[in-house]
Amino acid sequence: MKKNKRLEPILPKDLETRSFVDALDDQYISNCQITQETIDFSTEEALHIDRVVFENVNFLEISWPRSEFVDVLFLNCDLSNIDLSRAVFHRTEFRNSKLMGANFTEAGIRHTLFDECILNYATFGFSLCNTVSFVSSSMRFSDFYEMELKASEFCMCDMNDTNFTQTSLQGIDLSSNTFESIQVSIDKLQGCTVSSDQAIAFARQMGMIVER
Repeated sequence: MKKNKRLEPILPKDLETRSFVDALDDQYISNCQITQETIDFSTEEALHIDRVVFENVNFLEISWPRSEFVDVLFLNCDLSNIDLSRAVFHRTEFRNSKLMGANFTEAGIRHTLFDECILNYATFGFSLCNTVSFVSSSMRFSDFYEMELKASEFCMCDMNDTNFTQTSLQGIDLSSNTFESIQVSIDKLQGCTVSSDQAIAFARQMGMIVER
């Protein structure tokens, strides 16, 4: 299956560096760079974040559900245990960032990159990932339960104990990733590309006895 080309964030060449408090204007943050800061601001109202770079920012287990991120870059950030449920992402990149336990439940994630990130225990259940790339990231015990993967890829990730139960893996290539155990629904594996060793692991999961 031909993958759609992932679109990168469209960011101005020169962004003004601002503090989070100064940049926040009636739930909107736009056209700025926020660096070397700790953010502990939570809100049940949706934030709208547009053309923003977060660099070396520590998010203190905050809650930003239903928020919208367009043309946003997270670089060297710690977003562990952040609540981004039902949020919308478009042309967003997470690079070398920690998202351990992050909550993306029911999120709409499009044209987004997770590169060299820690996504252990992150939750993507019931979300949509359309043209999303997970690259060289640790995804141990992450949860992709009953969600939709479209034109997305997993490349050279540690996926041990990742949960894909009730998620179709048609068109998904898992062959470059590593895992000893992974949870899948056998009837959702059709059209998934795996390595020979992974195929043996899946066969054993189906109860087959594999002799070498």
